[in-house]
Amino acid sequence: MAFKDDLLSNYLHPRHFLQTVYMPAFKPKGSDFVYMKNHKAACTTVIATLMAHLLHEMKDDRDISMENVHQPPRDVIHAGKRALGMPRVLDALQSKDVFRFTAVRDPIARTVSAYADKIARGDKQKRKLMNHLGRDKEDDLSLSQFLDVMAQDEGAQDVDRHWRPQVKEISYGLIKYDVIGTTDDLTPALKEIVYACFKLKRPKMQDTRSSMGHQTASKDLIASMTKEDMRNLERAFEADLQMYEEVKAAQAKAAA
Repeated sequence: MAFKDDLLSNYLHPRHFLQTVYMPAFKPKGSDFVYMKNHKAACTTVIATLMAHLLHEMKDDRDISMENVHQPPRDVIHAGKRALGMPRVLDALQSKDVFRFTAVRDPIARTVSAYADKIARGDKQKRKLMNHLGRDKEDDLSLSQFLDVMAQDEGAQDVDRHWRPQVKEISYGLIKYDVIGTTDDLTPALKEIVYACFKLKRPKMQDTRSSMGHQTASKDLIASMTKEDMRNLERAFEADLQMYEEVKAAQAKAAA
């Protein structure tokens, strides 16, 4: 019970947690697996790559699209409350026979990308945030203002998963991962994941940034950040920044 309680304390509710878990609909040739989805950290690429290999094992020639990556067919991948039960997931997260992995992103790039993709464009995530702040949904919200909100209002960090702290979304330090990839160089992690799960040395990589046009231009925004902006981001996402340094250090040690 301690593991379950500690785990669920990282999420807004059990359904939120189960929506973060992705498992195969059948045991692949290599290993059963759990992928912990982390929004704005190459999750579309990871899911599309997993789908490509599962469909290959099924001898199924279905196309992989943005639509079915966001809502995977239940005969291919299980995710969410309807497809997954809490006992199955809790067992998988603690079993030595299940391969567990996720991916993380530089917190600066992830946060700014979330702003550019979800706030600057005026998507539903902006409406949710403005409602939380008690402000008119049509009001402008600059990157500086967004970062100030994140630093001053911890509740605002929980409004949407695209900028919610990664340490919570992947239960960093609680789940024992076999692989944690980083989005600045995801290929080595994907190769390890595909070999462990599917016993294939030549993975069918799915680069959704090119195949599905899934990208956000945020370099100019990062370049425009002030010292105060950076202080606010560091204050809001201190745990993510520390996590990212630890993951990168572990990767460097493994490669040495």
